Amino acid sequence: MKKYLLCGVLSLTLAGCGGGSPLTLNQSNLDKVHDGMSTSDVRGILGAPTESKDEAIPLVGGTKTTYVYRNDKSEVTIVFKNDQEQSKTGSFSE
Repeated sequence: MKKYLLCGVLSLTLAGCGGGSPLTLNQSNLDKVHDGMSTSDVRGILGAPTESKDEAIPLVGGTKTTYVYRNDKSEVTIVFKNDQEQSKTGSFSE
């Protein structure tokens, strides 16, 4: 019984720290994101994106992934090509 209770408490604690929380969406964390980072590296800093889209890259092949992060005042778009960060636009108001 204690095992289940502990698992429940741990699950709720981790859910409270969930990806994309307002605490991770700030300019200081965005400044840590740089060219060449993987999608998992960016998720580790900013959490899960508000929106995510994968598209095939015509002719050259590979995948283009676009992450969009939004909070009450700001929107940031991060583009990955073949799981490497290529560009980021926008900023977070604090």
